[in-house]
Amino acid sequence: MADVVEIPAGERAYREIRRRIVSLELKPNQPIGEVFLADELRMSRTPVREALTRLSGEGLVDFRARAGTIVSPIRLEAVRTAQYVREKLELAIVEEAALTQSNRAIFNIRQTIEEQRFSIAEGDMALFFSADERMHRCFSEMVGRGPVWTIISEAKRHMDRLRRLSLQDTDLNQLLIDHENILAAIEGGNAADARSVLKVHLGRVMEDIDRLSSQYKNYFSLPENNDAEIVQETR
Repeated sequence: MADVVEIPAGERAYREIRRRIVSLELKPNQPIGEVFLADELRMSRTPVREALTRLSGEGLVDFRARAGTIVSPIRLEAVRTAQYVREKLELAIVEEAALTQSNRAIFNIRQTIEEQRFSIAEGDMALFFSADERMHRCFSEMVGRGPVWTIISEAKRHMDRLRRLSLQDTDLNQLLIDHENILAAIEGGNAADARSVLKVHLGRVMEDIDRLSSQYKNYFSLPENNDAEIVQETR
């Protein structure tokens, strides 16, 4: 039997805090202290401190002189940059996927679409988000470019919070239709159609930026907000 590799406490803290931030369990601009998180995660403050420092480097946590440690607000420039990176890489991937016939990959993609259909019927937004992520990852794996999805995932961490907000008011059936049309284009070997449908699909969340930043003002860092208090390390 292979030895079970234990994940270091700092890594476990990082993964869990990051998950809570991206899923909006921890809200943008919410104060989060080391003591609070250590109690929540049932671990000492040292790995929590390590995790917060790492998340600060990723722009998901801010250390502020007066407010202490907070979840970073959603910064629109970071979202637009993430969208740019994702679009450039994923459009290239689906074009390549349309020229790569893989019955196993298509089967896996179809399974994620059916899971999305089920999640809509059940009103389970977390399941929809998870299935959506796996479907997009399948495109990269289909053409042997799994590491590219890792790059996309890292780039879009700020966008994912916006996506979570948008799912609350988005027509999920339209997103499902988009996914079915992308898969149909890939199955048909039509690279131009796959690219065209995906471009529209990825742009839908960006259409909601103005509405969401107005509706959830406390979650966003807008030009008039003051980020000058951000410091480089905890006090």
